[in-house]
Amino acid sequence: MKFGSKAYEYALMELSRRRGRSKYEYEKRIADIEDRIPEIARLRSELASTSIKLSKVILARNSNTRELIEQMADENLAMQENINNLLIENGYSPDYIKYQYHCDLCEDSGYHNGVRCSCFNTLLKNFSSKELSGASHIKLSSFETFNLGYYSDSFNEDLGIVPRKKMEEILHYCEKYADEFSTESKSICMSGQTGVGKTHLSLSIAKVVISKGFNVIYGSSQDLLRDVEREHFGKSNDDKDALGSLLGCDLLIMDDLGTEFESSFYNSVIYNIINSRLNRGLPTIISTNLSLSELESRYSDRVVSRLMVYDFLRFVGSDIRQIKRFK
Repeated sequence: MKFGSKAYEYALMELSRRRGRSKYEYEKRIADIEDRIPEIARLRSELASTSIKLSKVILARNSNTRELIEQMADENLAMQENINNLLIENGYSPDYIKYQYHCDLCEDSGYHNGVRCSCFNTLLKNFSSKELSGASHIKLSSFETFNLGYYSDSFNEDLGIVPRKKMEEILHYCEKYADEFSTESKSICMSGQTGVGKTHLSLSIAKVVISKGFNVIYGSSQDLLRDVEREHFGKSNDDKDALGSLLGCDLLIMDDLGTEFESSFYNSVIYNIINSRLNRGLPTIISTNLSLSELESRYSDRVVSRLMVYDFLRFVGSDIRQIKRFK
């Protein structure tokens, strides 16, 4: 997956911030411990002088150099053990004064064994996700604010269901989906009229998934497809890889499918996104105001056939925004 220079700049700045933060916290812990336990300060000072003593021993090239080096190593181990014991006796963990990295694999350098570390790639992906999702201007919702009271608890003869009971089932499904989310989770198609809670629940899922450390791209189909179009036809000054980000993010949430301008280019991009993510086993959440028959009329058979693999959630009820407006 290709990333733009802005993503690299962001990732490198974040890695630098992490290193600075780790150094600050390490020095703060050391100062605290040496102030509280002076004996540790003395032992650490002795350990620090070891390298000078070792250099002198090696340069002297005496017949007993090896014996002296082994003796110094034993003394160092004994001092380290004394420090650990003093920490434990005073209620601290032996790791308390060890340098703590955000990523132990690359020690916050961003590279491990000459290649980009997974933490670096995560930062790059997260920045690309934020860039694409920034156009939505919608605050993340939560499951706690999803109010079932807006749905009728009377039996609907046309639908053959009780709307509130149906929406309660969908709410529980979405909560479980978010709680158990992985990059192998199933894809979802949320279908229903405007204002019945599709965006609220998809964003509630996003909030939980993001809190677990996954990168999520959210946006309306119109905005996301427009980004891809501008990039494809060279109309964008950005060097981000919009399509690559959509294909490779941990979770893609495409809102309001069917509201985008009808064009062969958009339809091919939609197919590419849906098909590629299915082939990669990556989950996608699509919301639409269109029914299944309307999706079949709007999109090609190959698009609809792939949507059939998704879990379909049929949202029911009245437009909540209208209900709130006239309350």
